[in-house]
Amino acid sequence: MTARTALIVEDEAMIAELVATMLESDGITATICPSVAEAMRQLEARPCALALVDLTLPDGDPDAFIAAARARGSHVIVMSGDPDRLAGYAPCPCWKNPSA
Repeated sequence: MTARTALIVEDEAMIAELVATMLESDGITATICPSVAEAMRQLEARPCALALVDLTLPDGDPDAFIAAARARGSHVIVMSGDPDRLAGYAPCPCWKNPSA
């Protein structure tokens, strides 16, 4: 796995392109996947260091992809405009409270 690779799993092209541009400006190779199926194909072909995943995709729930990415050692960041959907995901255990 290349340490500077990311999959952007997002069906809204404008958002996906914006995120890809931001990552690529920092030297990260970004691949956009507009569906869960495409993301699974890409992950099987070339694991990534980071996956940014929209939780509301046209071809279904991305939970299986998220589990597969984590099993391959990828860091996963979930994104959604639906706060109820985001509430199902706990913060990353690596986050630390700076005041603690």
